[in-house]
Amino acid sequence: MTAFDIDVSSPFSGGFTGGLGGPHVGTHAPPAEWYIEYGMDLGAQEGAEVRAAFDAHLTVFHPHDPATDTPKIYGAQIFMRSPNDMMGGFYTHLKDVPPHLTTGTPVGRGEVLGSVLRFDGTASHLHMAMVEIVGGAPGGSYQGVDNLYDFFQTSANSDTVTPVSFMQDGSPPVLGAGGPTVIHLATMVGVQQGLAVLGYDPGAIDGLDGPNTQAAVQAFQGDQGLPQDGQYTPETLAALAAALTAQGYLVDGP
Repeated sequence: MTAFDIDVSSPFSGGFTGGLGGPHVGTHAPPAEWYIEYGMDLGAQEGAEVRAAFDAHLTVFHPHDPATDTPKIYGAQIFMRSPNDMMGGFYTHLKDVPPHLTTGTPVGRGEVLGSVLRFDGTASHLHMAMVEIVGGAPGGSYQGVDNLYDFFQTSANSDTVTPVSFMQDGSPPVLGAGGPTVIHLATMVGVQQGLAVLGYDPGAIDGLDGPNTQAAVQAFQGDQGLPQDGQYTPETLAALAAALTAQGYLVDGP
């Protein structure tokens, strides 16, 4: 089988509020279909736009029928596959799907698929899953992807694009195989992304300098031997850039 790369980005350019559980966790526990077991619940504001995370074509589309909604199954459902039919994705808890989208429709990465539907009593979120189709569809072996949950959190509320290599040999896809991810420390979203990938929890990656982000900055400063004032001093940003560079990220700014 021949490995291939595809550009991937977050389904949210805004409105993401935090991860609510990834593959094999809670209601995503096996045994289950790949689109359940490998599900990623990405918290978001009700009505937040949901975008295609990669170039694809829709293979199955179930429109939203409010009469059939339950606390676990609600909203429109979209299955989509890459142009070469060797990987795919699943989206649900959607509303306001554009009328031109239906089975067979091609979509480009970043194209709006709809918006987040909230069901009363359930935290507002997008359920998303990804799969590699070893050998390609039809007839290939479907292998759920479980190592992109962190990426979809740290890249949320931004236009970060990262190539992902699907090896077609049964091994997990390789994030950023076509080049290192760029983190823009000149923006608050970039600072939050940098803190998150280093293991410091800034809360929602929303570009707002809230208490969770300030606490994450203070924790990072403490580990770096810097004054824990929660401020984005040149010394703090330089230390953040150095730590990210050491992990293979490209840093732009401050």
